[in-house]
Amino acid sequence: MFEPETNVVAFKPRAGVKHHPKTILERVYAAGSLAVGADDVSTKTACLILQAFGFLVIEEVLADGTPRLLQKGEARKAMDRPWRLSKPAFSGELGLPDGEGSFRS
Repeated sequence: MFEPETNVVAFKPRAGVKHHPKTILERVYAAGSLAVGADDVSTKTACLILQAFGFLVIEEVLADGTPRLLQKGEARKAMDRPWRLSKPAFSGELGLPDGEGSFRS
């Protein structure tokens, strides 16, 4: 009557997705800035969207270690370099964390 085989297929999460944009924002705003490796394309792609809305500032880390601010159109061309994500300077200075590493109430 019943066959021992099943039609259940194992769910495999996409390997490319490392961080959801919401968690990226939470981590950057709590710490002030966050480093992203040169090979983390999925996180960088999410950051491009967040930069377009003005939620993040993206800086390219050059070979000598100095950061260079990337404008909205330049960020796509710098995907092969490491990035530093910073909190925008809504009030105060660029990359200043909220509430000493925690969110304000």
